[in-house]
This record gives sequence, C-alpha cells and structure tokens, in this order.
Amino acid sequence: MSKKVRKETIAVEGVWPVGSYVYKAPLLYQELLEGFKQKKIIGSLCTGCGFVYVPMRNICGRCWRKIDARVTVSDKGTVRSFTLSQAVKRGQVKVLGMDPVEMGWLKEGERLIMVLVNFDGTNSKYTTILLNAKPEEAHIGMRVQAVWKEKPEGKLSDIIGVEPIK
Repeated sequence: MSKKVRKETIAVEGVWPVGSYVYKAPLLYQELLEGFKQKKIIGSLCTGCGFVYVPMRNICGRCWRKIDARVTVSDKGTVRSFTLSQAVKRGQVKVLGMDPVEMGWLKEGERLIMVLVNFDGTNSKYTTILLNAKPEEAHIGMRVQAVWKEKPEGKLSDIIGVEPIK
C-alpha cells in the first residue's frame, strides 16, 4: 500500500531463515549475468503481449508464448513491496549467499529491508535489498536505483541492492 493509504508498517513477529533456501537458476540467466558484467539489466521480451520479465523467463506467464527476444531495461525502478527484518546479527542472515553484516551492507543491529522492485521498462518484480535508507523511509512507490559492485563478475551478487534516488 502507498504511504498515503497506510501510514504505519504492519509488523508480524517471527523468524524467517532466508539464508536456508537454495534456488537453481535456469540456463537463460547466463544472458542476464552477462549483462550484469557490463552493469546492464537484460530482460526477456514477449513479442506476443509486450511483457518484459526481469529475471528472464522462457515462457510468458500472461499469454503462454515462448520468449526469445531480449531487451535492456533501466537500472532505476519503483518499490512495489517491502519487508523489514528484525535487528540483524552477524551470521544470522544471508542474502545471495552472503552475510550483509560481513559484507558491510548493514551494521550489526540494523534491520534488513527486502524489496520487490519493478525496474523501469519491465512488468515483473526483482527481489533485492534496500540500502542507504532507514526502515521508516521505506515505502511503496519509492523511486530507487541499482547499486552495482565496483567490479562486476557476472553473478547475481553484482547488484548489491537498490538505494533511494535523491
């Protein structure tokens, strides 16, 4: 919901071991990761209905056509949903297989802000973390930009997260 509709964040207590999940990426992610090496986001374009997916898909979820076309999209986007963690401790949480405290993305005791971002030019959402923002600043509709590793290697971790556009 937007900040205008709901002024407060709904809190649900509990523990979610996000670092314990494993995901096997499809082969077409290789194209996405090749784009990441150049700090570009590449999506799959359905020529039937015009939907653009990031991360890429082989089949369109809207019209069920095979997707072969590719398009480069913006690394700026809009937050569509977000989740706030409890205070993070070293070794407690992993994002893309990395500890955010050890990587220097968060200080111990800070809260992790997971976001679903709709990058400009796409119709899908990309899951990442919100950096350089306080939990009370996070809101749906927030404009953000990708934060890239200094030297991308062609890995999902090349996008460290997103940060608010000032």
